[in-house]
Amino acid sequence: MTKTLIHLVRHAEVENPNNIWYGRLEGWVLSERGLRQVQALADHFAAKPLVAVYSSPLTRAIQTSTAIASSHGLQVEIDEDIIESEAKLQGLPGDRRLFRNPANVRYFINPMRPSWGEPYVSIRARMAQAVTRMRQDHAGGEVVAVSHETPVLVARLMFEKNPKPPWRAKVPCSRASITTLAFEDDEFVGSDYLPVGSAVI
Repeated sequence: MTKTLIHLVRHAEVENPNNIWYGRLEGWVLSERGLRQVQALADHFAAKPLVAVYSSPLTRAIQTSTAIASSHGLQVEIDEDIIESEAKLQGLPGDRRLFRNPANVRYFINPMRPSWGEPYVSIRARMAQAVTRMRQDHAGGEVVAVSHETPVLVARLMFEKNPKPPWRAKVPCSRASITTLAFEDDEFVGSDYLPVGSAVI
């Protein structure tokens, strides 16, 4: 029986003093704390027998994945399937200020879809494709894939057969955390969660 581990890492903290919903916007880089979180992730994975490191194409994910890959002499492989979910409200405040404009309310009519951005069914499809490809290409190994909160949560809930949307599932996914999906041959056998970044000041 072949055991494969896919470590889904949420990127480290971003420099975002104005609390903007940055979505897929480029130019968002890690904060000073985020850089310390990245080092903590690199230290954690240093002793792991990683065989591949993948990253979302966004800068914050590449910064996170590069530190992890460098300690293993691996090249980061960009994977478009694990990019952040598309958001119609990107560039706007990511807090109550959003609702000062009544026109934004229409984006929250159907949170089960969700109506504010990329449908969960789309995120599930591309994350399933990415994880399956990584598992098949690196059977028996440990792989890191640096992504974003919603895609990581959607992937975990999908494999756990939890039908709830991520905002209702009460499943943690803090910045610079690790959600590990374990497979034996083609079968999903469980998940684990480690909030590495939460301990970094």
